[in-house]
Amino acid sequence: MTKQNFISKKLRKLFLSTNTSIENYFNFLKTFLHNFKKFKINNNSKVFIAIGVIIIFVLSYFLIPTTYNKENIKQNIKNQILKKYNIDIKFNNKITYALLPRPHFTTKKLSILRNDKPIGEVGKFKAFISIDKLFFFKNFELKDLVLNKSDFNIKKGDLVFFKNLLETEASKNKIIFEDSDIFFQSYDDEVLFINKIKDGKFFYDSNNLENIFVADNEIFNIPYKLRIKNNKFNKKIYTNLQSKKIRLNLKNQIDYGNLEKNGILDILFINKKTSVDYEINKNSLSYSSENNKNTYYGRMDFKPFYLNSSFNYDGLSFKNILKQDSIVIDIIKSEIFNNKNLNANLNLNVKDIINFAELNNLALKISVLEGDLSLSDSTISWKNDVKIKLKESIFIYGDDGINLIGKIILDFKNLDNFYKSFQINKNNRKKISSLEFDFIYNLSQKKITLDNIQIDNANNQSLDKFISNFNTSRKSIFNKITFKNFISNFFDAYAG
Repeated sequence: MTKQNFISKKLRKLFLSTNTSIENYFNFLKTFLHNFKKFKINNNSKVFIAIGVIIIFVLSYFLIPTTYNKENIKQNIKNQILKKYNIDIKFNNKITYALLPRPHFTTKKLSILRNDKPIGEVGKFKAFISIDKLFFFKNFELKDLVLNKSDFNIKKGDLVFFKNLLETEASKNKIIFEDSDIFFQSYDDEVLFINKIKDGKFFYDSNNLENIFVADNEIFNIPYKLRIKNNKFNKKIYTNLQSKKIRLNLKNQIDYGNLEKNGILDILFINKKTSVDYEINKNSLSYSSENNKNTYYGRMDFKPFYLNSSFNYDGLSFKNILKQDSIVIDIIKSEIFNNKNLNANLNLNVKDIINFAELNNLALKISVLEGDLSLSDSTISWKNDVKIKLKESIFIYGDDGINLIGKIILDFKNLDNFYKSFQINKNNRKKISSLEFDFIYNLSQKKITLDNIQIDNANNQSLDKFISNFNTSRKSIFNKITFKNFISNFFDAYAG
């Protein structure tokens, strides 16, 4: 009984509360209508009402695209992009309309196609539209495009995607790339290297009549700025690449008006300037450069790919080239050479090595045969006292990182001067002609392991024990003091 009374009281209270709310609402409405009749519309209120009507009208106008058929919108955007930029796209998700910062349609996971196959996926795609043609869908017009967090998987033939951008007709619209990656792949789908586009933009410069692409990039942990201009009137492409980190500036100009394309490449590297003339035809690229101190020449065949080139310097600095974060180490670690389709022979000849006064006459032979990178038959001289030869050398990619293995042979030309340079104890200065040993150098750990030491083609037990202890200690010898101590201890062990 008590429970029934409780429920009855609750219902009655709820009814009274609802009745009061309704009564209060009608009282408010009655008061509002009464006051509205007394309200006199003055000039200020007219302005206020006019502004309100305008705002409502403007908002209604900008919201017209929400009434468009979404599938028709997709097809319209696809057609306009194909017509303007010769780029084929595919929508994989629904498309939505947004008003801010200016009217645009957006979608996710949009695919970029070439020959009906995807070469890129755009994480977030925005297509801005003209704000003066919203009344009728048939007048719908695209403006700027934004490609955010895009991944491009590019092979050699797919570079036509970027080539098409530079060849499009004049337009006031832009294509903006944000936080995107280009994965350059071999024909076996192996990633050769990755170029990061932090911020890029394609646009038309109406003052100079040029299609332009500018971007802040990063490759092999090296940031660089890139600017490419296509002057269709003069039929020339201008390229400028700048990297402050490695003090490199490349300026390229190529004339594509004829079947054989001619170009000039200006290289400014660590305040040293070089110009290279080159010619490109259907099957190959050849280049050459000559000045008083340095000469370059070479040829690159496209099918099958083969590069043969020589670089000759009077002097060159190697101060930062073998540091752990150097571009050379980064390129080797990237495994870009570990490609069965890659074949090349590069010769680097340097008379004087700046910053290393003791080293000279470098003849570095870089060979790539079906993806195997070798430095065999390279030579360098220690002053004029020792000629150092590198034999049977190759880079091996393993679970512990990248290792350079090979054999080093030292031919002594002036043994007395060599002993004096390293201040070898006179009692330890034995008469020798040659020294050779096998080695394994781990690029990641910067550790070297030595083996099979021979002096004048003979083994020595004391040296074997010394080298075994050195390998166990895992000590580094890559600075002047530790290297000098190592040489001194080495000959001390040899002398017994």
